[in-house]
Amino acid sequence: MTCSISLGAFKTSVYTLAEMTEKGEIRIGGKHAEFVSIRRVGRNDREDWFYTEVEVRTEGLQGKIRASFRRGELSRFAEEIEVLYQKLRGEATLEPLEPHLTLSFAGDGKGHIEVMGTAQATLGSGTKLAFSLSVDQTSLPSIAKNLRATDSTEPT
Repeated sequence: MTCSISLGAFKTSVYTLAEMTEKGEIRIGGKHAEFVSIRRVGRNDREDWFYTEVEVRTEGLQGKIRASFRRGELSRFAEEIEVLYQKLRGEATLEPLEPHLTLSFAGDGKGHIEVMGTAQATLGSGTKLAFSLSVDQTSLPSIAKNLRATDSTEPT
């Protein structure tokens, strides 16, 4: 059974944090309110896969999952985010081979960036959390930089 929960964006005070924290964590969205965080916890295996802990926190709901990425997936997403930052219109999409976490950043041409995504612990079954939040365009370069760093470095 798949349960899909969709939540609107937190519209009051959007504080955007897109920095690599001391623990090697990328945080997209608010510092304490709504956010998605990705923290690398494993080294690349022989086939270039690595593991992360993902936390999604939305108004009223939160959850943590482990997600695996193939080397290069986060860097490709970073490239799309950089194009979005230049044009402020269009979409940047993370759709990894193992879609435990999917993200889509959409720009309206005026600097408003909507982040939509899904988080799922078990592929193909179980609960799937669908979420939406807003970030400021000025956070996009840091997000891209930190995605590349996570893709290319070992965990801290």
